[in-house]
Amino acid sequence: MRSSEWIQIGFAVILALAAWVQALSRHPLPVRRRWNITLLAVVPIAAVTVARSTAIFLPPLSVSVLRDWLTVALFLVPYWQTGQFFQGPNHRIEERLLAFDHRWMPRTAGTSGTARTGLGLMLELSYLFCYPLVPLGLLALFFAGQRDHVASFWLVVLVATYLCYAITPFVPAYPPRDLAGSQPPRAQTGKARIFNRWILKHGSIHAISFPSAHVASTFAVSLVLLRFAPLLGMIFLFISVWISLGAVIGRYHYGLDVLLGAATALAVFLACYRYLI
Repeated sequence: MRSSEWIQIGFAVILALAAWVQALSRHPLPVRRRWNITLLAVVPIAAVTVARSTAIFLPPLSVSVLRDWLTVALFLVPYWQTGQFFQGPNHRIEERLLAFDHRWMPRTAGTSGTARTGLGLMLELSYLFCYPLVPLGLLALFFAGQRDHVASFWLVVLVATYLCYAITPFVPAYPPRDLAGSQPPRAQTGKARIFNRWILKHGSIHAISFPSAHVASTFAVSLVLLRFAPLLGMIFLFISVWISLGAVIGRYHYGLDVLLGAATALAVFLACYRYLI
């Protein structure tokens, strides 16, 4: 199997085992959640098995490309597993995260999100890019004629992102937008923000990832592209910075988890640099 497949399957299985070990703690997960995490671990195992079996009737290149992109489809499986560990926030952690924001970004910390202005719209649209940026990064690698480096791409992106998921259960907290008091009336909220909140309402785990997995994954993509396709890497890095600003100013993440998300991506990139061939 490829290293990316080992990482995805291994991490999903580790989370499943952790769910059952956690049952021995003072506040065990409900049995249903433990089974949810376990069944989610089956998804990458089954998907990789099926993808490898397509070699029976597909040419080698088609199978290889299919497995390149299968990782995109399985990318969020650990995110959903991590969400099952969330049983409520730790208010002391939330207070400390908010205190960091109030100290370094007092004007932003007291809001529930972006204002209905041109800048607010730009930040909301920027944050929307956190969802497609990973597959777009892989597409950029293909476009640049650097498909031979897909393994390096996934090594950095998966390790950086999954490190964030691994830490998240130990830092249970609601996003800052939920702690800022009453939300502005819908009439005073931009359409881009309404769309972002709709996505989060229906597709998120309703808790932060710590460090920010969105920021870690986008910066990881940018750093790998800087290594193999510098011009595209600069473009993606610019977008990643705006995603980070949108995450903080939009109050989707605390300042600290955004900073640590970027730092995680950089640390993983540097640690893996000698293997990026």
